[in-house]
Amino acid sequence: MRSRFDFREQGPVRDIVRVLDTITRRGSRGVILKAPEAPEVNAAVLRLSEAGIPVVTLVTDLPFSKRVAYVGMDNRSAGTTAAYLANQWLGERDSRILVALSRSVFRGEEEREIGFRSAIRERWPHRGLTEITDSDGLDSSVYRLALDALDQHADIEAVYSIGGGNRAILDAFDARHRLCRAFIAHDLDRDNRELLQAGRLSTVLCHDLRRDMHRACQIIMQAHDALDGPIVTAPAPIQVITPFNIPPE
Repeated sequence: MRSRFDFREQGPVRDIVRVLDTITRRGSRGVILKAPEAPEVNAAVLRLSEAGIPVVTLVTDLPFSKRVAYVGMDNRSAGTTAAYLANQWLGERDSRILVALSRSVFRGEEEREIGFRSAIRERWPHRGLTEITDSDGLDSSVYRLALDALDQHADIEAVYSIGGGNRAILDAFDARHRLCRAFIAHDLDRDNRELLQAGRLSTVLCHDLRRDMHRACQIIMQAHDALDGPIVTAPAPIQVITPFNIPPE
C-alpha cells in the first residue's frame, strides 16, 4: 500500500468535502477518514462509495454515511470508564470536573461526553460538571477557555480531557495556583507520555493505533475482494495507561 495524507489543525466542513471530492475525481483504492459528522460530509462519502472507493472511519464514526466500517475504541464506554476513574480519585469530595472537548461536531468526542455524563448522573449525581468546547484542541484556545472555567468555578479539581490541549489546561491550573487532583486524558502521543511520566496526568485512555490502522487497511482490501472474510465493525479494547505501564514507543 502507498499512503497519501491530509492533516489539518482545523477542519471546516467545506474544506473536508473539497478534499474528499478531489479524491473522488482523482481516484483511490480507499479512504481512512476522521471527520466531523455533517450532512455534507456524509454526502461526500456517498460520492466516494458510488465511485467504488471504500471509506473506513477512524476514531470518530459517521454511522449514517455509506462508510464500510468504523475502526477505533468504543467511545461511550471510554467515557463511562473516565467517570469511574475520576470519582475513584475524588472520593467523597464535592469537587467539580472540567470536561474539555475540541469540537462538539465530532461524534467520537460526543459519545465520550455522553458516556461520561450518563455515568456521573446515574452514580454520582452530586458531582458538578463544567464543559469547554470548540477549541480545536489548540493550546491558545484551550488555555483561555480553561482559565475562564477556573475563574467561574472555584470547586474545579479534576479534568476529563476528551479533545486534547492538555499542557494548556495544566498551565491554566498553574496560572491560578489551583490543584488538579485527577486528570484523565486520551491518546498516548508524545506530549501525554511526557506529562504522564512527570506525574501531571493521572491516566491516559487509549487504544492500539497500529492495530486499528492494520485493521482499516484489511477492511479496504476486503472491500476489493483481496482478502476473504466479512467486513465488521468491532471497537478496539480500551487501554488504561498509568505512569507505571507506559508501553514503549
